[in-house]
Amino acid sequence: MTGGEKWRQPEENSIEALVHGINFSDGVEFDLRMDCDGELVIFHDEFVPGEGGIANRCIENMSTSELRSNGVVVFEDLISEPKFVESWSEVGKTVDIEIKIPHPVTKIGTDRYLGSIMERLEESIGPLGLPERTTIVSSFSPRISPVAKSSEFGFPVTRLMPRIRSWGRYWRLKRIVAMPHFASTSVPSMVNNFRDEGMESIGMALDYLVGWTRFVSPGSAVGIRGRGLEKLHRSLKGMGAFVWPAPLGMEDELIGAGISLVSDHLDPDVLAKPDGSIRWPRPASQPLDEEWKGIFGSASVNEYGDLFREASASLPSWSELGAKLRADIVVKRGRSSYWEGSEEKWSKEAERGLPWGCPRIIGHRGAGKTHGV
Repeated sequence: MTGGEKWRQPEENSIEALVHGINFSDGVEFDLRMDCDGELVIFHDEFVPGEGGIANRCIENMSTSELRSNGVVVFEDLISEPKFVESWSEVGKTVDIEIKIPHPVTKIGTDRYLGSIMERLEESIGPLGLPERTTIVSSFSPRISPVAKSSEFGFPVTRLMPRIRSWGRYWRLKRIVAMPHFASTSVPSMVNNFRDEGMESIGMALDYLVGWTRFVSPGSAVGIRGRGLEKLHRSLKGMGAFVWPAPLGMEDELIGAGISLVSDHLDPDVLAKPDGSIRWPRPASQPLDEEWKGIFGSASVNEYGDLFREASASLPSWSELGAKLRADIVVKRGRSSYWEGSEEKWSKEAERGLPWGCPRIIGHRGAGKTHGV
């Protein structure tokens, strides 16, 4: 326990959830849509709950005032929240913005929609002066990279795999529909294609890396340990990899493998992982030094709360670290993950911010999903 009142998980994609997630972990992921007034709103599903046909309840067909009355967060409200923006712009936390594609009933063209969101997004966050590699924009749509290039979008983008259709509320059905695409795509081929398109990272389901499902796709299977992990790293060559879901029991192994996690485990009262060891949710934005690793490793469970609070208060954030320490962290990761290039190149990369190939723990929909898929 961290002390005080027991934590209550806030509603996904709410300002409360996003503020909690960006401060408790290395950053947050959230879902972005555009309403009929041209405002960006934060909402996962295609339409708001209600009765009758869905066309009038689709986010893209509703006004900003209607959406506010339904509890939908307007993006401008989020970037007016100092507790969120300070972590993003000054501490250097990571924000992964997933653009959701409208339901087909809206008859909105994908390219036009993506381009409009990218334009509005740049207008909104451009003035914040965000550090490099603190923002990434993602989508399941294969059109995200071509549209970003044609519109000269100023932020890095990545595609999420396998391709999951943009509509439907039932995860089981979506998985069934996505299976043919999953079975026909291998991680090495995806990585090569993404690299050719100029992307610096890939977002993918954990099934590509863990369990029998990783053998379904054609070509060489990759994994998170042994030869499978080496094959993964030699394919990535320094590109970042974000996976979901992120079981708490696999967190250390995934982070150790250099893989970023989109996690639903953001409860600050849960300080012990399933193996009993203490959990540290900020490996990228507030990395543990060797002294603290030793302290954590030798601690007893009843010490976890005090140690967590002390480490949180005393360890410097990534932005506060000296240039040499930042370079050392990046070079160490580059060596262990078979990055392309030289150590000198990696050290210079650290000056531009934490490379995408360095693992992060990202809060899914802020503080973890609370409904839907």
